[in-house]
Amino acid sequence: MRKGPIFLCLAGLSLLLPGVNIGLGPHLQEARWDLSEDKLYSISPGTLKIIDSLPEPAELILYFSREQAKALVVLRSYAQRVEMLLREYERQSHGRLKLKIIDPAPYSSEEERARDFGLQPLPLGPADTPVYFGLVANSGSKHWQSLPLLSLDEQNFLEYDISRLIQSLHNTQKVGLGVMSSLPINAGFDLHGRQERASWFVMDEIEKAFAVQELSTEATNIAQDLKVLMLVHPKHLSRATLLAIDQFVLRGGRLLVFVDPFSEQDPGDHFFGIPSKDRASSIDTLFSAWGLRLLKGTLVADGEYGQYVNLPQQADPVWQPTALTLQASAMNHQDVVTSGLAGINLSTVGILEPLKGARTRFTPLLHSSQSAVAVPTSRLAQLPNPVELAQEAASAGKRFTLAARIEGPARSAFVKAGEAAAGELSEAQAIHVIAVADTDLLGDGAWVEHQRQHGKKTVLPWADNGNFVLNALDNLGGSDELIGLRSRGRYSRTFTLIEYLQRQARLRLGTMNAELEKRLQDTNRQLAKLQHDNQKNDELTPPQQQAIANFTEEKRAIGAQMRETARAYSVEVEELGWLLKALNIAGVPVLIALGLAVRSTLQGLAARNAARR
Repeated sequence: MRKGPIFLCLAGLSLLLPGVNIGLGPHLQEARWDLSEDKLYSISPGTLKIIDSLPEPAELILYFSREQAKALVVLRSYAQRVEMLLREYERQSHGRLKLKIIDPAPYSSEEERARDFGLQPLPLGPADTPVYFGLVANSGSKHWQSLPLLSLDEQNFLEYDISRLIQSLHNTQKVGLGVMSSLPINAGFDLHGRQERASWFVMDEIEKAFAVQELSTEATNIAQDLKVLMLVHPKHLSRATLLAIDQFVLRGGRLLVFVDPFSEQDPGDHFFGIPSKDRASSIDTLFSAWGLRLLKGTLVADGEYGQYVNLPQQADPVWQPTALTLQASAMNHQDVVTSGLAGINLSTVGILEPLKGARTRFTPLLHSSQSAVAVPTSRLAQLPNPVELAQEAASAGKRFTLAARIEGPARSAFVKAGEAAAGELSEAQAIHVIAVADTDLLGDGAWVEHQRQHGKKTVLPWADNGNFVLNALDNLGGSDELIGLRSRGRYSRTFTLIEYLQRQARLRLGTMNAELEKRLQDTNRQLAKLQHDNQKNDELTPPQQQAIANFTEEKRAIGAQMRETARAYSVEVEELGWLLKALNIAGVPVLIALGLAVRSTLQGLAARNAARR
């Protein structure tokens, strides 16, 4: 008797729900609920402001070789998530953005167009056919920008990269960058050596991307058209110069500052021909106002990140714990400046610390290992034993911040509230500063090698020092909305077994890469010997041509093996994925059915027992 009302209610609901669905459906088309942990399919308020600021409509073109990437399950899954996020951009733009998705078939006009846009193909398809996965932003004025490759490794910063791409459509002019340095980083005349000096390679790279204006270390005003200031090794700056920097930062200018407790790049001030031993730099007054400090007269010795260096009086390289090679584990992967970098070289680097009670946010970008110790710079004059320093570092067990981002509200170091003169500021709601406790990382010797091939000079970077500097400047040169975008978390939430398969595949690929690198080095040595034997002739000799041909064939064979391993890995993951889907789809109903069966059995047993009583 009790079941009658229940069935009537269920019947009524079955008739009511379709009607509600039909009636409210048109009104709920725009409803979205992002239940992912890091809101991966939503866009931030900063991105909305960037979209709203577009002066004209723009088109987003996603190139993805869907057909050629059938076996690449991980890439296909990520591409689907990218498409979902781009559709959210389109939806939130209210007509300012239109999304177009293209699957460029091999040898098609679409593939040719993708190449024209600068997209980077990967030979991962069947028979090594190219796979494209890039994004193009195209404005009505026929101006376009592109992301050549949407890398899985950079998925944390997907929104940042897309929003930056959109913003670049109407920010076509180079950002104004002021450079104030007491080190000889720019080209000029060396008074002490009485000869012309070349600029440091990092400055050559910076000038390609920014409108650089050199500033005197005695400047008392920083032009309004400069958006970023790069301050290098500030020594004995006057109060007027410090005030100019203070006001520049408070009015919204961005600062990248390199300080150092002991700069090996510093030639030293000369007094009557005698160089000074003072090689330290800092801006303590400004740092204090911004909520941080550089430990005076102190540098880091690291037992884990120390490197071998060549010393003038030593025949063999010497291991030195004060000369550091920071690995990826020493970098903040949640910040766009340091994410994706593999190695940065520093030397006699200092320590940055946040001040207690600071109003600003202090975010470490680079840090030492856990086996580091603070060493007085005075010990450098005593030529400390590297082994002893390493033992001290291991026993100390401390980690130090070597570079940091400082953001948030700050007060002037000089102008008090209520006493500001016309045009002066006493505080700001948000400052943007990146501080680095080393200047030696900027020098050519720390990260590039100069070579001469066939009479031409070439520069080969072997560390990420330049990328770190350019990333910092590029980030600071963006809008407030762009700087405000942070890492949004990873799109992949893999199971333990999938992660194990990924590690095994990476291990196999890493071994093959190491083998390829070794063969490359062997071939380079062989070519160097052949070139030495035939220095007078710039033309390649038959032995050289044969060596190059052999290496090219060898490289092709290893590359094919690597791609086959990658495809096999994708198949393993895809097969596991189908198993997990089957368990998810069928497993839950089966468990429910088993539960109901057990419950029914128990109820039957209980009923029979009750009847017997």
